Amino acid sequence: MRRIFVLALTALALLGVVTPDAFAQAPTPTFKINGLIDTVTTYSRNASNYGQDGDFARNDTQWYARSRGRFDVIGEVGKAKAVLGLEIDLAFGQTGSGDNNIQTAGAQVCFGCTGSYDLNTDVRTVLELKWLYTEFEVPLIPVPTVMRVGAQPFGSAATYKVGTYATGDFAGLNIVSTITPNVKINVTPYVAVEEQLVGQNGCAGSACNVYPFGIAPNQVRGDDWAFIIAPEITPFKGLDLKPMFSYFGANGETSGSARLGRGGVGQGGTITVGNTALTVGSAFRNPNTGNGDGINENRYTLGLDARLRLGAFSLDPSIYYQFGNRRVVVPTQLASPSGLGAGSIAKADISAGMVDIRAGYQIGPLLLEGLFMFASGNKARDTTLKNVNYYQVLSADTGYLADWGNQLSSLGIDYFSAMNEAQLSAGYPGNTIGWDKYGRYQMSLKASYFLTPSLSASAGVSAHMTHRAIDTDAITQNNGFAVVPISTCPGLGTPIPGTSNQLLTVPGGGLLPNYCQGKQDGDTNYMGTEFFATVTWRFAPGLSWDNGFGYFIAGQGLDAFTGSTNAGRSAKDISILTSRVRFTF
Repeated sequence: MRRIFVLALTALALLGVVTPDAFAQAPTPTFKINGLIDTVTTYSRNASNYGQDGDFARNDTQWYARSRGRFDVIGEVGKAKAVLGLEIDLAFGQTGSGDNNIQTAGAQVCFGCTGSYDLNTDVRTVLELKWLYTEFEVPLIPVPTVMRVGAQPFGSAATYKVGTYATGDFAGLNIVSTITPNVKINVTPYVAVEEQLVGQNGCAGSACNVYPFGIAPNQVRGDDWAFIIAPEITPFKGLDLKPMFSYFGANGETSGSARLGRGGVGQGGTITVGNTALTVGSAFRNPNTGNGDGINENRYTLGLDARLRLGAFSLDPSIYYQFGNRRVVVPTQLASPSGLGAGSIAKADISAGMVDIRAGYQIGPLLLEGLFMFASGNKARDTTLKNVNYYQVLSADTGYLADWGNQLSSLGIDYFSAMNEAQLSAGYPGNTIGWDKYGRYQMSLKASYFLTPSLSASAGVSAHMTHRAIDTDAITQNNGFAVVPISTCPGLGTPIPGTSNQLLTVPGGGLLPNYCQGKQDGDTNYMGTEFFATVTWRFAPGLSWDNGFGYFIAGQGLDAFTGSTNAGRSAKDISILTSRVRFTF
């Protein structure tokens, strides 16, 4: 024992002589908090958001105020750091039967809020955990490499622009290697979408009736995940290139961010038809295996982002192409309308694309900018059980074109009050990119004037259209399915058992072609014209006052978002006015 102790002391002494800095100059831990606090008030008319009805014919109004706090707690030791991201979103005044949406069912009214300030403002359980990750340099690699592990932001892991493919947050792993000052390899080898820990887990028959941890028998989660590689290349000063390749795989029910309810196939979960709740576990059960793996998807995305800066001129083009397949076990209630046999396998080929081009020119304090975007879509009569032609993101986090300036068709100064934002599946183009399954064209012009470094204003106009014509006689159901009375649509199958009002599901998306009347090929591409303006005054260090205005002239295409009958449908114009004070620290 004594000999071992002496040898250990000798080795320790030698180690101290050889590498004294390792002990004598250990980095001092540091700690800081970054964040912001927003105080917002908004008046909106016919935005059809907080009522969550998806109906633009109601002409409803809303005026409210709220606050948001975003706090990032950062601890650093040398070049390694850990980050805890927290968020609080609360409306002013009690908005529901309780002061938060966890304590009492139905308490939340403010979309995106976790609760509301009642009198005395004693609000419980409203803290959101956004980030929890560690970032550090990886040893034993010949080029500088930084790894980030945990719940983290996508950042520029996939694209330069917001919402075009992967935006928001995820749990997983990201690695950035700097090959040369002009070449970086950005790899996200694992994006955890869903984890198959409990639930069906491959069991069949009576063995699937009981599960541990209180999990319902119809839960159908697979090991859904995604992979992204997006190098950053600067061939010469002023030009940045970011090619991208990504794979997304899903088995059964999956995240509503990665697969939105369009074209007859939703992300999974409960689908309400009449008074009957259908679940993926029953309606999409695979009769060949007995498992709830009735939706299987393999989706690949190729893309290229670029940024060009030549003096006063800027150009930011992006192009994406998707391919792959989606296999769906055809449920009984979709068999007759789709012409496919119940329990058969419908294989849909994925082929979709998106283009986003932005350009600008600076003339002194005046900046002139233009935008053109295109996202492909499906025809009105397509069920998407055979082909998927609408572009899908991994996660837009409701953020597409939030960096452009529109106040209604994308996130504006009040990022909780965009047009129909609560109907994320088919109603909100900031999340779906296209208008439901029909795709999208958008052309926009914008001018910004910087009166002083602290005071600026911008104004613009956007024309909104779809790639494929919308059937304005459609019956809107923003959940990936739609219903029509059997009495008005004979010969399309039998009623779903248990529905008190005898309704029948038919294939399509949130904006579904009416199989009994109307033009099944669609009758309009025009969604509307949007005007928007913002004024920003940075009146003190860390403080800014932002004001935004938006007005959307409703086109004929928005008529498909009105009511549940075809009589007298007419979408009303939409407007919003927002004021926000932001403190950043």
